Amino acid sequence: MRLLASTDFALRILMLLAATPQDEPRSVEALASDLGGLSRHHLHKVVQTLVGLGVVRTQRGAGGGVLLAVAPAEVRLGELVRRLEAGQAPVECFRNDCGACTLAGGCRLKGMVSSAWHAFLVSLDAHTLADLQ
Repeated sequence: MRLLASTDFALRILMLLAATPQDEPRSVEALASDLGGLSRHHLHKVVQTLVGLGVVRTQRGAGGGVLLAVAPAEVRLGELVRRLEAGQAPVECFRNDCGACTLAGGCRLKGMVSSAWHAFLVSLDAHTLADLQ
């Protein structure tokens, strides 16, 4: 299964935050550097998504930055990936318009991919962010 780059970045940000003491905010610049020099602008967008999901919070001012908003044991990986990937089709034929697929009417692969995607998420549901520490 292939995840969006933003989902990958979100998971990596959360792993770094989970490994950081709860009272030590991490700046987006520091997170970008720790993640191999990723774009600060792109990471800022991912952080804002995580804030919207209620998983992280930001703290302004001197010494401010990004912190986990919930305990790592409360972040189910499958649910997080579902929310981060919402609206994304695992393959083209899952789009509402079936994309450019010419087999959409009689294709059995779609059901198999759907089952695999569901199994992937169920497998991740068995784990939390705490399991990645």
